[in-house]
This record gives sequence, structure tokens and C-alpha cells, in this order.
Amino acid sequence: MKRSGGRMARTGEVLNLVRLGKVETVTELAKSMGLARSTVNERLDILQQIGLLTTGGETSPGRGRPASLLAFNAAAGVTLVAQVGMSGTMLAITDLDAEILWRTQVQFDVSHGPDALIELICTVFGDALAELEISADQVYGVGLGLPGDVEISTAPASNRAGGSRAWVNFPFAERLSQSFHAPSFVDRDVNLMAIGEHRTGWRDANVLVSLKVGTVVACGLVINHNVVRGATGMVGEIGHTKIAGVDLPCPCGSRGCLNTIAGGPALAASLVEQGFQAHTARDVADLANSGIVPAGQAVREAGRHVGEVMASVINLLNPDVVTVWGYLVDAGDQFLVGMQESIYKSALPSSARATVITRARLGDDAGLRGAALAVIEDALAPEAIDELVATADAG
Repeated sequence: MKRSGGRMARTGEVLNLVRLGKVETVTELAKSMGLARSTVNERLDILQQIGLLTTGGETSPGRGRPASLLAFNAAAGVTLVAQVGMSGTMLAITDLDAEILWRTQVQFDVSHGPDALIELICTVFGDALAELEISADQVYGVGLGLPGDVEISTAPASNRAGGSRAWVNFPFAERLSQSFHAPSFVDRDVNLMAIGEHRTGWRDANVLVSLKVGTVVACGLVINHNVVRGATGMVGEIGHTKIAGVDLPCPCGSRGCLNTIAGGPALAASLVEQGFQAHTARDVADLANSGIVPAGQAVREAGRHVGEVMASVINLLNPDVVTVWGYLVDAGDQFLVGMQESIYKSALPSSARATVITRARLGDDAGLRGAALAVIEDALAPEAIDELVATADAG
């Protein structure tokens, strides 16, 4: 969905108030914005013309004539979102409420490089849009969640793809925008997971930590409704915290990192030494769920190690909630129990008691929904809608 200059001030504000459920009628809008009903109606007419607002139903009977209810039309457009993982890439098409309309999962080896990823995404979404009969001008934006650079470096390097260095500074957003003629939003997967969890289940949380435990351990951080990324975009790389007494080499170039004893490949390697078949975090979780005692013990011990680091995070940030996602969390309650043991042992008691520690409510959808919400919040921001209205008016 292309955007340019704006015509009518505060039209975007009208949409925002209705979309977020703050007002339902013209009278409420006029009162909230301090505008005349005629001025509000003019803006409503424009938003209805471009399909973003509808009217339907009436207020409950009372004094005076019932008023028509205003509603945001989430079916007016779609977002295209993808989350790249080390064991598969998930893609989805959502409406403008970030509800998933279509989804698929494909295998993609990150060692094939970013150009191959862009080609795959464009092909899959191109076919899906044609199948669903969704036109190009209905696409409001594209969202892409990527693993961190160090996580990508754990994949076998391909000479053809230039190894993990090919991912650094690759113009993902530019390439996707060129392909779909729509704004694109690219971020680390944990940041998008944090957005998804915060916006859909913990909107009142001032501080939310979204923890991923899979190939690596990392977290996204939302403070006062905003994602915190840090000076170099590396906030939350707790998997590279040094653990006392550990001297195993890490792909980051250091030794003794949390990932070397709590990441999926590390746990799998320890089980292989005991005669079991395992390569990934998913394999470890499957073994634990099958009743293999050493696998369950390994998952619980990994939870304890992660909990030791998270205790410091809790002492520093005093979060309202920590949501945890990943294959290791699916191994019964072993991981969360181990993690809580260490947190309650090492964190400030008052902070530990105040922190809700729970599985991610959205599960595998957290990153996809977060990517969609990031696109939607940008595309439907008041200033963006004012520009869209101006484009429609000029046309």
C-alpha cells in the first residue's frame, strides 16, 4: 500500500480512536476530539470510502434516537509476515487486526544465504496472494523476523552464499518493499515475539521480557509499550552471558557462554554422548516428552542455568511478566520449574514474587503476530493515514 502526502488533518486520529475501541459513535468522536460533528463526519466519509471504517448496528435504546456504531474494517487489507528459524520458516497472511488468515511452514537452510530467503518469501507469498485472490494494493506491509547474527553463524557456512557474513547489513526491507510495493519492517525475532505477547495479552505491562529458548537463549524487551533495542540492536543476547566454571567455546568467539550449556544443540550433544539420537532443541523436547529421563533432567538443568541469568535480568528490570517460548518449554514443565528454582533462589524476593513467569500465550504465533502488529502500527499510524487520505484525494 503506497503512501504519500496528506490532505485532511486528524483523519488518522479518527481512525485510531475507533480502531483502538476508544469511541464508538460520531458523538463520542466529536467530544473526544473537540470537533464539530460535521467535521468528524467528513473524515468518517473519507475513511469509509477507502474501506477502513464501516458502520453497523446501533447503540442501546435510551433517550433520543439510537446512534450508528462505528467499526474498524480489519478486512480492508492484509499484512505478509514471516519468521525465520533455524529449523524452519513460518509465513502467514493476516488481516489488519493481525489475525492469521493463511499460514504455512517451509524448510529453509540459512546457510543458503539471504538472497535465497528473499526469493523463497516472494515465491510463497506470490502464490498465496494469487490463490486467495488478494490484490497487490491490499497489502499494507511486510514484516520479517530474523534470528540474531550469532545464531545464524551456528549454521554450516556455504561458500556460494558467503557464509553468515552475507546476512550482515543485507537490505531485507528494501528488497521486500521493491517486491511487494509496500512498506517493510525487519527486526530480530525476539523483538517481534515481545510485541506480539505484549499487544495481545499483556498490554498493561510496563516491562515485559519475552524469552526464547531454542537453538540459542535470547530475549526481547518491551518497556512502556516500546521495544528496547539498544545502541547496536543487541539487547537481550543473554545467551552470551558467561557462566562460572564453564569453558566451552561459543560461535560468538568467546568461551563459557550460557548458550554452550543451555542451547538446544548443547543439550542434544550431551544426550548423544549418552547414546541417544538428538540434534536440535526439538529433538531434546521430544525425548523428554517420551519419558527419557536423561532428556528431562537435561531440560530441567538448562532451565536452572537460564534462571540464574534471568535472576539478574529481574533484579535489573523488575518486569511485570516474563513470557517463555521455545521447544524446550514444551518438554512438560521441566524447563519452567528449573528456571523458577534459580530465579527464586537468586533474585530479589520482592521482584521475583512480582514477576509473572509463564509460557508465551501465542506460542508459535508470537513472532508472526508481532510482525503483523509492527506493520499495522506503522501503516495505520495517524500520520500515515493522513498521507494515505491525501494520496486517495489526489488520485
